[in-house]
Amino acid sequence: MKTKINRRSFVSGAALGASSILSGALNKAIAASAKDGSTQGPVANTTSGKIRGVVQENKVNAFRGIPYGAPTGGANRFMPPVKPEAWTGIKDTVEWGPEAPQGPHTEIPEVAATIPKLTISEDCLHLNVWTNGLDTHKRPVMVWLHGGGFTSGNGSYTMYDGANMARKNDVVTVTVNHRLNSFGFLYLADIGGAKYAHAANVGMLDTVAALEWVRDNIANFGGDPNNVTIFGQSGGIHTSRRSGSSRALPEGPLLVAPLESGGAAQSRRLLPTSH
Repeated sequence: MKTKINRRSFVSGAALGASSILSGALNKAIAASAKDGSTQGPVANTTSGKIRGVVQENKVNAFRGIPYGAPTGGANRFMPPVKPEAWTGIKDTVEWGPEAPQGPHTEIPEVAATIPKLTISEDCLHLNVWTNGLDTHKRPVMVWLHGGGFTSGNGSYTMYDGANMARKNDVVTVTVNHRLNSFGFLYLADIGGAKYAHAANVGMLDTVAALEWVRDNIANFGGDPNNVTIFGQSGGIHTSRRSGSSRALPEGPLLVAPLESGGAAQSRRLLPTSH
């Protein structure tokens, strides 16, 4: 008996297979670069300390899970982001950071196949960087903000891997994790008082903190802090637009923000009009 395969089943199976191949290649690169511990991988300076990445098979330097903010649990829950504690020695940044607290992923199979298995943690303020060289070439910087309707997602999907963009266009690619859903956008000022005045927008403030990190550090990754483009898809559109127009943005370059996917022209309030 012949089994009929519809388009969705075929595409889903192909996506799962491709994801497995890509994930295997990435894991192989990580293992090859980290097998000798502290003697392997490119090293870059950041304002918090030195970090070590990997060189992917396409010769792009990759740094994964770089902390740009402190853990957001405990006393930091619902609070604006603060800088991470500095460290001594060299921190390995070869694996994706945890994704922000969220419910089960509900993406269609083609997208779900590109999501790596990650831990969920309030220590979620991490970003990823891909670059062709740790030099002074001042490459344009592209900062990707993921979709998910402010409720789910992360910057580590296989389809967000920035290596090809970096290699083919000689740019520095950055993807960002930030707080989501009630952890990032819950209005608490009426019941918590002034202490929680910013609770409804800390997810946006996280992205501002990530852009501050880019401003202060990206030159050490061969990027130009005066030539930064922020872009996103779905929820990342609104994050890009609001981050790009925020008065809280770090002083420095004017940011370009192309918007992708539906709803980019709509304006929505994150707070009630009375506040």
